[in-house]
Amino acid sequence: MVRPRALRGHQRVLIDSSVWIYHFEQHPKFGAPAGRVFEGVEEGAYRGITSELTLLELTVRPLQLGRQDVADEYELLLSYFPNLELEPISREILLDAAALRARHRLRTPDAILLATAVHSRATAAVTNDDSWFGSAPTGVEIILLSRLT
Repeated sequence: MVRPRALRGHQRVLIDSSVWIYHFEQHPKFGAPAGRVFEGVEEGAYRGITSELTLLELTVRPLQLGRQDVADEYELLLSYFPNLELEPISREILLDAAALRARHRLRTPDAILLATAVHSRATAAVTNDDSWFGSAPTGVEIILLSRLT
């Protein structure tokens, strides 16, 4: 597996919920680059970081569709995916997220994810949300999934 060039040099990479969704839904444009991000995590090229918030965001749609089995599979996957840390949402993360949100007018989920990146010592965050540019805390490089295509 070839590590995506943009992720070279990073040891800990936050993965936005949207990247998981593109992968699971096999998005025609972003499914393949999302898959390469997860291959790198699985193979240990870098450590993947995601927030427990991602678990919420991934399971809503299956639950709306009455697919508890799919929601359960997502929970198991996030809990046992190799080289992935599923970070809890702590008071400290929430307070830092509030500061990020106040300073940059981020949406609450985005602020929580970026605060999680800081607390988990991630040096990169993969997303497809260009609003993260200019909002990222010092030391966290924002990498758009669209640029990994």
